Amino acid sequence: GVEHVSIQLDLEAEFHFTHLIMTFKTFRPAAMLVERSADFGHTWKVYRYFAYDCAASFPHVPHGPPRRIDDVVCESRYSDIEPSTEGEVIYRVLDPAIPIRDPYSPAIQSELNLDWEQEGRNLQGRAAGKLQFWGSHPTCKGALPRVLFCTGRVPACLCCGSAEPSPHTARLCTATCVGAEPPQLCTSQPGHVQPRACEPSHAQHWANTVCGLWCHMPCRGAVPVGCDCNEHSRRCHFDMAVFLATGNTSGAVCDGCQHNTMGRRCHLCKPFYYKDPTKDLRDPTVCRACNCDPEGSLDGGLCDSADDPARGLIAGQCRCKEHVAGPRCDRCKPGFFGLSTDNLQGCQRCQCDARGTVADGSPCDPVSGECFCKRLVTGRSCNQCLPEHWGLSHDLPGCRPCDCDVGGARNNLCAMGTGQCQCRSHVVGRRCEQVETGFYRINLDHYTYEAEDARLHQGSVVEREPPPDRPASWTGTGFARILEGGWVEFHVSDVPFSTEYDVVIRYEPQHPEAWQEVGLKVLRPSPVSASSPCGNTIPADDQL
Repeated sequence: GVEHVSIQLDLEAEFHFTHLIMTFKTFRPAAMLVERSADFGHTWKVYRYFAYDCAASFPHVPHGPPRRIDDVVCESRYSDIEPSTEGEVIYRVLDPAIPIRDPYSPAIQSELNLDWEQEGRNLQGRAAGKLQFWGSHPTCKGALPRVLFCTGRVPACLCCGSAEPSPHTARLCTATCVGAEPPQLCTSQPGHVQPRACEPSHAQHWANTVCGLWCHMPCRGAVPVGCDCNEHSRRCHFDMAVFLATGNTSGAVCDGCQHNTMGRRCHLCKPFYYKDPTKDLRDPTVCRACNCDPEGSLDGGLCDSADDPARGLIAGQCRCKEHVAGPRCDRCKPGFFGLSTDNLQGCQRCQCDARGTVADGSPCDPVSGECFCKRLVTGRSCNQCLPEHWGLSHDLPGCRPCDCDVGGARNNLCAMGTGQCQCRSHVVGRRCEQVETGFYRINLDHYTYEAEDARLHQGSVVEREPPPDRPASWTGTGFARILEGGWVEFHVSDVPFSTEYDVVIRYEPQHPEAWQEVGLKVLRPSPVSASSPCGNTIPADDQL
């Protein structure tokens, strides 16, 4: 439960301070700060504040990410109560999110260099508040948070570059890399340092770190190994964290990977590119652009970057949204339509009535969403029968004809659900084919005149035998076949009295198209008497 604890590092030589990583065996402090001193700890300059609640612990310190390298702010991301062990507090002098125009400027160097010429250089981490606990019950009461380790690094050949070396720096470089002439000890290009074999001497401790900063690994009395960037970059730097993470195998990190590559060794393809399995990793065209439709792909068109059978990844394969298919994720799955970027599932489901929709294939158009209807069905969703049809069902045609009685119904329209036709007065039945009780009817064709007995012009008589299994659709001996432009003349001589009559011509067309024009003319034997029930007839009434 001890609080307000400090850990101070008294540095004996010049350090090129880039980052600090503190790993805690128990909980991380609820509030702490990292600071440095140039006068043996009499005065301190704060690098960074860390707190679970910055406003409460450091009310006068700005909260949030820094905008400049020398901004002093308070961060909360390294002060949470979790994890309870192995938690880290990380401070980077040069935040990668902040652009730096000149890394060798005095302002930047003053943040990086802990110079041994200024006597009394110290680095200190100080817990400045309460310890973290789970809930209200402390789990490590009476115990101080244990720090496992913290890391830093020293500079490589700081005598190189535009800055003038100090005598101490020159001596350091001379002692660690044999055969070099200070101040030009080595090239300043990262990845191109070529020091000779480190001399095993009293300066071996420095040589292990200095010679290896820009190299593959810290040298152990041998020439450092060059960076392996797979011929996609000529620059790299040494990273101690990477060196430790690889089991002291390699600390090289490539800089400025080209040819759409990335990664520590430029061995990975950038997002929206994939590794061509037929090409060598060093090929400049090894990374090819993904060919995914951004509307139907996850992550805006991201594809699998490389083959990985264990994870089910195939290089270049697009990852489609839930309702999208195709190698490019550019079409909707069957049963869906309307591919769209805004739709998280890619497409929307077809809204089709299964009773009226064609069963084969997708039920709707993949672009418009209009359903594919059966022969006697209509509507965007195929949920309506065509006019003069009823009874939407799973039958092959989808609906059945109204088949309203010609005489008993007002028309051939019926209710889609029941099929009930619109009956005339005193007529009943679904088809309007029955007379109401107490009424009677005569046949519609009470006065019948056969066309085969009439006078024909450009026509001929066709006799036909009635079918044995159903009623015939004609009367008389058959039909009169009339060609286009011909006519048939009926002689009507048995009308018993003058009244209104309907003239009905029954025919069976020989072609699917209806007649474009049929003319009917009434030829009277004498003018109509004014006193006749037909006295109001005008000549135009006889021209239909």
